[in-house]
Amino acid sequence: MKKKSNFIPVFIILLILSFIVFSFSKSGFLEGSFSITEKIFSPLRTLSFAPFGFFSKISRDSELQKLSEENKDLIKRLVEHERLKKDNLALRDQFQTISPKSTSLIPAKIVGAPSFIPGIFDPVSFIIDKGTKDGVGEGFAVIYKDNIVGKVIQASFYFSKVDLVTKRSLSLTVRDLGTSAMGVVKGEGGREMILDNVIQSDEIRQGDIIVSKGDLSLDGRGYPPDLVVGKVISLEKNPSELFKKGKVLSLLDFSSLEMVFVVRLE
Repeated sequence: MKKKSNFIPVFIILLILSFIVFSFSKSGFLEGSFSITEKIFSPLRTLSFAPFGFFSKISRDSELQKLSEENKDLIKRLVEHERLKKDNLALRDQFQTISPKSTSLIPAKIVGAPSFIPGIFDPVSFIIDKGTKDGVGEGFAVIYKDNIVGKVIQASFYFSKVDLVTKRSLSLTVRDLGTSAMGVVKGEGGREMILDNVIQSDEIRQGDIIVSKGDLSLDGRGYPPDLVVGKVISLEKNPSELFKKGKVLSLLDFSSLEMVFVVRLE
């Protein structure tokens, strides 16, 4: 009975306190107290969370840097994939060509084009990434598919310089693929060559394909026969002169070439 009598006063006190707290909350008195308390402790709360914000920023920066590096790596792989795809396509096309035999070809990438400025100066020579260590030597013909690109005029251990067939200092003996009329082509720059020394009585027409006659030396240097030089785009016929003249246009766009093939005949 004593425990029960003690419980009743305590219950009455708690009930009164609850009523007082409820009244204060209704009147807005406690809201002010909470507001004052919040203002007092707000700076402390900001300071307590500041280190977490700092480390969070470091984490975000680290993630962004990681993503940037992954993006760069992905771009590098895409570039490498496209390069390999182009190289494989060039190799496949070249090795499907009948002449010269693929076993006598050295694939080479064009790594330089001295004096070439797109839209201003056409290429007149190339630097390729094959040299004497790869079996490349001066005087070797350079081709793309069945078309003459030019001739190696200088070879170092790692690299070689190729003068294009259209360079003014180069010339070679040629023949008309259809009529077998012979002549000489001389470089004129760009993609054009001058056709000369064609006998007046020999038949040659505009649009005819001109190929190499062949001028190989004993050690395999020079141009093999039947490589495409270009197409006749114009003719000059003057009966009073001994020879016919004309112009030949290479079928290659030299500025767009990325890979060529050196002909090594043994």
